[in-house]
Amino acid sequence: MKKNKFTLGWFFISLLMAFAVTACDDEDDNVATVTFPEKQTIGGAASETKSLTFDAVADWTLTSSSTWCYFITEETPAAKAAEGVKEYSISGKAGKQTVTIGISDEGQDYDNTTVASITISMNGQEAVLAEVTRNATGRTLKLYKKGEGDAWVEVDKDEAIEAGYSNYITYKAVANFPFAATNRPEWLDIEGGALVGAANKEVEFGIKVVDGHPEFSKYEQIGNINFQDEEGKSIFTYPVNYKGMDPEAMSYTGPSQWNWNVSLDGHTFTQTSTGVSGTEESTSEYRNFVEYTITALNDDFEPIFVEKYQEGGYKVSTDSEEVDWMHMKKYDNGKVRITVDESSEERTGYVFVFPKALYEKIAENAFGDNGLFEMNPETGTQELKYAYTENNLLMNFVQKDKKEQGTEEEEAFKVTYYDATWNQVEAELTKVTEEDLVQNYNTELIYSMPLPDTNMGFSCDVLMEGENGSDWSFEVLQGGDKFEDSDEHSITCEDGKILTIYFKNTYTLEQEIHIIIKDQNGENKKVLIITPKQ
Repeated sequence: MKKNKFTLGWFFISLLMAFAVTACDDEDDNVATVTFPEKQTIGGAASETKSLTFDAVADWTLTSSSTWCYFITEETPAAKAAEGVKEYSISGKAGKQTVTIGISDEGQDYDNTTVASITISMNGQEAVLAEVTRNATGRTLKLYKKGEGDAWVEVDKDEAIEAGYSNYITYKAVANFPFAATNRPEWLDIEGGALVGAANKEVEFGIKVVDGHPEFSKYEQIGNINFQDEEGKSIFTYPVNYKGMDPEAMSYTGPSQWNWNVSLDGHTFTQTSTGVSGTEESTSEYRNFVEYTITALNDDFEPIFVEKYQEGGYKVSTDSEEVDWMHMKKYDNGKVRITVDESSEERTGYVFVFPKALYEKIAENAFGDNGLFEMNPETGTQELKYAYTENNLLMNFVQKDKKEQGTEEEEAFKVTYYDATWNQVEAELTKVTEEDLVQNYNTELIYSMPLPDTNMGFSCDVLMEGENGSDWSFEVLQGGDKFEDSDEHSITCEDGKILTIYFKNTYTLEQEIHIIIKDQNGENKKVLIITPKQ
């Protein structure tokens, strides 16, 4: 019996066959992953040109199904197309594309529409990319935009209309047939939600980018909007563009700016939220970083870090002296994370974010006319611009050692007030150890603070534990006598928990005010002394 021999040649042939099968399988897999753009509807009259924009995932070929619908390229401009030089199939590379379509009157019947299909082929597969409707004769639609002096100016059929960012841009439409706006891009918002018009009646409408979708508003957008008659005999397509948001505007999502404390090791970020009356509502804690999401044109934005000296001066990261202990790391889709380096002493920081166009103005000279600061005419000092602290400030914090809960220091007082720039700050208290005062009040929990030098109306809140009248009560003395409320100054207790001290801005404190907190038995528990300005 003859035996078959297995040779090395047969081994290589088998191996090549296996590779071939694998290669075929891979190719089939690649073909299966092709995603075609969404089908579009485009309409126009004979002799008009229209734009078709699409995003191709692979090299492509477009083919028209009718001779009256053709393509115009750089090699076949409109002038040559009119002479009969037309292209019915064009090709290109992967990526975002815009091609020009021409419409002729070839074979057109009066008052009848005709439709051509544009097919796209990629990786051996094909799909209908667009249906082009050639309008019936006798149908007209015109758009108008605001020109000089708010006069209405007709929009050319090939001219793109513009969508606004935060406000609608207004246009006017008039047609000799009833119509409605259809097939608008998903990023486009029409004022009122829809647009319909009666025959020969002018109708105004506004368009802008949709709210609440930064994936659209941050970037330039292009597309088409259709105006279609109810009988389906005419579709008028106009290009519509969105130039992107204001290059100096931005918004963000994340925690609010104020009431932040950062531990000295930089690992714990704590934010305290307070109610309208000043009572503490909640405390949020973040580990290692705090995250925000920034919305700015093309995700192009930069941070500016500001350090405030205890004496009142500022140091800015754009200046020659770098503030290099605060950091912002960028991630995709506008996400950022704020971190703070370890410190051995207390310091105050501000984290700002600005769109690139505004950042470049400020970075030229942070203390100049277009910079980060403005002059307070009352104090003659520079302060952070109010508009920037409202719109561009992510975080204002104090980095300091966190007090241990339950200690005598923590249980003494917590006094908060708003400074001249309306930043809520915690007053720094000094422990009083004078033996006469300790003996007089029979308590060692005596603290003092100066009346803040704000040159404006001043109000501070003394936060207390328990309820006034049941857990504690208070007495106020000035010069050894009972402190009397007046139009210029007052001390009241809100919600049974918080003492609110108010001074009119014309009032000058000439003698110390002593606020004595007593326990349920009327015994002195602790004392807060407010001293005159130095």
